[in-house]
Amino acid sequence: MSPFFLLALLAGLGSALGLLFLKRTLAEGAGYVRTLFCTNMAMAVINLGLIPFQNTPVHWEYLPYPLLAGVAFFAGQASQLLAIKTGDVSVVTPTMGTKVILVALISTALFGRDLPPVAWWAVLLAALAVGLLGFSPKTAGDRRAIFAAIGWALLAAFFFGLCDNLVSEWSPLFGRPLYIPISFLSAAVLSFALIPFFREPLRTLPRRSLPWVGLSSVVLALQALLLAIALSYTDPTANNILYSSRALWSVVLVSTLGPLIGNREGERGRWVLAARFLGASLILLSIFLLLRASG
Repeated sequence: MSPFFLLALLAGLGSALGLLFLKRTLAEGAGYVRTLFCTNMAMAVINLGLIPFQNTPVHWEYLPYPLLAGVAFFAGQASQLLAIKTGDVSVVTPTMGTKVILVALISTALFGRDLPPVAWWAVLLAALAVGLLGFSPKTAGDRRAIFAAIGWALLAAFFFGLCDNLVSEWSPLFGRPLYIPISFLSAAVLSFALIPFFREPLRTLPRRSLPWVGLSSVVLALQALLLAIALSYTDPTANNILYSSRALWSVVLVSTLGPLIGNREGERGRWVLAARFLGASLILLSIFLLLRASG
């Protein structure tokens, strides 16, 4: 196995862990918009560490390529945070496992890669999985919130899938690894447009939220860095197959680490968690079908 694939596998664990911390960040009153701003700033700063490793010529005429990838990433980040704000980590993270299917569809539509017929079975399995993730025996209001979270997560998966394809296809043209920090800087610059929408200035972030803002931002930045490096050098679909291990990690983490940091998803009930675990497993099965089909 390529060492770059191992980076994608590690990034999957980091994603599930980071989103769990992010849920706590929002619960401590940091606010959606300020949290999005802080996370994007952290990602931009941490990814600057790749600049010294640029040892090949940079083709600046392709500068719009990493900038466009940054726009797609920013849209994915915003949608992902809305999903986490609206619903449970054990619903949002497995739902975003559908990204690997969207990566395959986007690569076919935009870059002419072949999509095997079995991929459509994978799409149907993923649709069934999303239904299981939305299972709730409680009120209609609960179900509306769950499916709203699923909708935002699917939108995030689309934008992240688009970004992954743009990194994989275009970074060799522009020059890697510099493509990655420029993409994240693009997302960070876009984040300054969020400042007028802050309910309160950053300096008024609740003190109790500060450790969680820092922890979630750093963990999510590191996992994004690992995945971006893997995408720059290897196939986006294969990387996302491994990255989607976060679907199962999320269900495991909310049941084990979750109670220790104030997350109560593990108390949803045995049948709810079982349905979510089954839904996460079906997403992984659909991903496995794509892997077998791609040879």
